[in-house]
Amino acid sequence: MSGADRVVAAERGAEMSRFADGGPLRWPFEAVRGLYRSAVLVGLTFPQVAVGVGVGLGGARVVSSFSEPSAPPLRILADAGETLLAVVWVAAAMWIVHPLTSRPLARAARRVAGRWLGLRFDAAYRTVPQVTRMSTGYWWDGHEYHKSEREARRRAGMHARFHDPQLHWDGVWVLVAGLTVLPVAALPLLGLAGGAALAATGRPGPGAALVAAGLAAAPFAWRVLGPVASRFLGPIPRTRLGRRIAELEAVRADMTQTQAAELERIERGLHDGTQSRLVAMGMSMQAAERLVETDPAAAKEILAAARASSFAALDELRSLVRGVNPPVLTERGLVDAVRALALDAPVEVTVHSAVPARPERPVEAAVYFAVAELLANVGKHARATRATIDLGYADRTLTASVTDDGRGGAAEKEGSGLDGIRRRAAAFGGRLEIDSPSGGPTRVTVAVPCDLS
Repeated sequence: MSGADRVVAAERGAEMSRFADGGPLRWPFEAVRGLYRSAVLVGLTFPQVAVGVGVGLGGARVVSSFSEPSAPPLRILADAGETLLAVVWVAAAMWIVHPLTSRPLARAARRVAGRWLGLRFDAAYRTVPQVTRMSTGYWWDGHEYHKSEREARRRAGMHARFHDPQLHWDGVWVLVAGLTVLPVAALPLLGLAGGAALAATGRPGPGAALVAAGLAAAPFAWRVLGPVASRFLGPIPRTRLGRRIAELEAVRADMTQTQAAELERIERGLHDGTQSRLVAMGMSMQAAERLVETDPAAAKEILAAARASSFAALDELRSLVRGVNPPVLTERGLVDAVRALALDAPVEVTVHSAVPARPERPVEAAVYFAVAELLANVGKHARATRATIDLGYADRTLTASVTDDGRGGAAEKEGSGLDGIRRRAAAFGGRLEIDSPSGGPTRVTVAVPCDLS
């Protein structure tokens, strides 16, 4: 934006503020703004009401043609059946439209409520889970098995979208808003339209009164959004137990996929690498046994090659069991294990610890691997020259923070290492906090509630 543009924007902002703060044009400004906001709210709340009314009226006309005039008792039964059929049609139409429109309408309403009223909502929608190829050749989407990856991804996306409790809560918002926000927000617009219609038919007095009433109601009618949005636009209301159950179900699905992928990796590595080396070692020793009497020099060469192959097999086994607790963590605890990680890091790392005792073993392992993942990210993505690890314990919560002087911009994405850390911490009721402005520095903190031994 140029300097002249900024000056113009500042003048416009001052002018708008003067209107809103009691200037001479305050009431016209409020009326125009109220009409605009009422029109926006009508646009956001009218679509599903229009579908319901349209289907209801059309269905009533259709079902009314099914029966002929009859005696009063039969007529009452026929009317009841026609009404019930029309209601079923309306419900079916609303249910079909709901998955396609409720989420975008609710999101738009949240943006509007945020700009106009300063409300903030923490509504969270389900993300599409990753699919995992099992050793049997089938694909697991977190709920069921499929023959192809494409089908697994499609079903995972459909399940995440159409079985999302937040989507159904958005549908409740749309229904409630259609019954509350829509009629109130439409009053000023109806007043203006009705007044104009009366004036056009030769009744200017009543028309002017109706227009004046609409303009008087405009600054206030749109504010019905506040209480309704506060109640129905936020996250789906649940008890603490219900939220915890949902978190544990998500963790269970993640752990099932992670365990399946890890078992498949170990199985493939053992079959393709270590097993082949061990078979080759057995054959080499058998050959050396045959040559030890006739050609001892050749037997020694074969045994030396077998020994080298045993070292390679040992290295492969060590790489296969990565993710299993290292001996230093088991024997000496989290602090010394993190210091060992720092020594092997590609950048200079300083470790500060204020943890007086060892935490529970599962929590200790989760925090250790989280720190290992964060240090790996520092080396691969941050372009940092040094990093600091801070371990602390306060209020029955173990925290591990990794800070680097890299380029910043770290963000949690689905399927990323940070997403895995968040899921691992969530299994223990923990959390992940990321502070990574563009240009750095980056600070990522893992906090897990636990008791020390």
